[in-house]
Amino acid sequence: MLIYTSVFVGSVFIAQRVLRYVSENLLTIDNPYYWPVSIFGPRFPSLRDLAVAAAVTAAFFLFCRVLEVKRFNILLSIVFGVILIAGLNFIHGLDVGYYAPIAGDARTGPLIPYTLDGQEYFHDALSITDPVDFFRRYNEIQPTLHMHGHTHPPGAVLTFYVLTKLFRDPAIIAFVIMILATIPTIFFSYRVLRTELSEETARYMAFLLVLLPAVQIYYLASLDALIVALLTGVLYLFCFRKGYKSAAGAIVLLTASFLLTFVSLFILPVLVGFDLIVKRSIKRSLIVVGGMVGVHVLFYLLMGYDAWHSFRNASLHENPNGFMLFVDPVNYLFTRVEDVSEILFFFGPFLLVLMIRGFRTKFQLRPLAELRQRPLLVLTVLACTSLLGMYAVGAWRTGETARACAHIYPYLLFPVGYYLEDGEVGSSGRLQLAALVFLQSVGMQIFGTYHW
Repeated sequence: MLIYTSVFVGSVFIAQRVLRYVSENLLTIDNPYYWPVSIFGPRFPSLRDLAVAAAVTAAFFLFCRVLEVKRFNILLSIVFGVILIAGLNFIHGLDVGYYAPIAGDARTGPLIPYTLDGQEYFHDALSITDPVDFFRRYNEIQPTLHMHGHTHPPGAVLTFYVLTKLFRDPAIIAFVIMILATIPTIFFSYRVLRTELSEETARYMAFLLVLLPAVQIYYLASLDALIVALLTGVLYLFCFRKGYKSAAGAIVLLTASFLLTFVSLFILPVLVGFDLIVKRSIKRSLIVVGGMVGVHVLFYLLMGYDAWHSFRNASLHENPNGFMLFVDPVNYLFTRVEDVSEILFFFGPFLLVLMIRGFRTKFQLRPLAELRQRPLLVLTVLACTSLLGMYAVGAWRTGETARACAHIYPYLLFPVGYYLEDGEVGSSGRLQLAALVFLQSVGMQIFGTYHW
């Protein structure tokens, strides 16, 4: 463990120093000061912060003890996961931990909860007087929105409009988002894992997912948490359920995800590839993807919302000068590396090693017929390929991928599940791995502040 940690931290530190030297002396590149984390500020904890962290850590070990006895009951995993996320974010206090992610301004720091001056979805939502008219005229309104709203479909701002009408208080909205995201993320992840792994391993892996730094840091208040929940639900209903009811459910969740973000394009190659490789048919892909497209056509015909126009608008806002590879090839290369590195940094050294081991033992260039017997492995390959493809075409102009691409983490955990299953890891091994992952989250929360 010490060796893995030292190599991991040392590699990050060396890469950070090299890139900082390059950006300051050799090339003008978009290089975050605390590479690979894009938007980050160091902090020095107070005694109060350390006391909160100690209390939450003690609760974590108690929860693990209870879960071992209860064989990682999914309902308990959800309850404990919610408590841990809420507790770790409370290290920052209510203002920074709960209010700022919803109603703050990452550019200047202060809370501006009930004015239109902020940059968050919340502030755009405050200007809505008629949500139906907002949806109808979204293609006209989109360029006038703040940075986040401008690059998303109308559902992003409308979600905060509904939450603001229901709860008003930004801290309550943050907590509600976390609950609405955590429940389906754990449940659907467990159901997916259960298709190949034992009951106990699947339950444990679902709980392990919620301990990841990306979940512990970004699931409170982040729209991306809801997107992860929706896309995980789509994955389960599409790949592992049969019948038209599950296909209809997948269409509903997929459509909802596309109303929140264009990042949902990520899952389309995964679904089609799974259909072709494992099912040896594209019938279900045509039904689900076609159904989602059909709903958007109805939106256009009945309401006037043009999703394609909105996507083009968002893409132009992200890359106003055109394809980054042609316009700025040096930054294109360095930011692609940054995008991948931030995901792996938040994944951590221990899970990364286990993922590589699990993947290596199961893959080994097996014939396609044998790979079909390992659908979770197929999904990992498809998901990583799809995400790398999106990076290749210039998506995520610069970093923020541990939050914006958090949907990749369930796939990265599939090989870890294989490894734990084959290694017949006992209760002590499970506790050790969970503790290492969670303590990374604790350390990152204590010594850092994260914005978006």
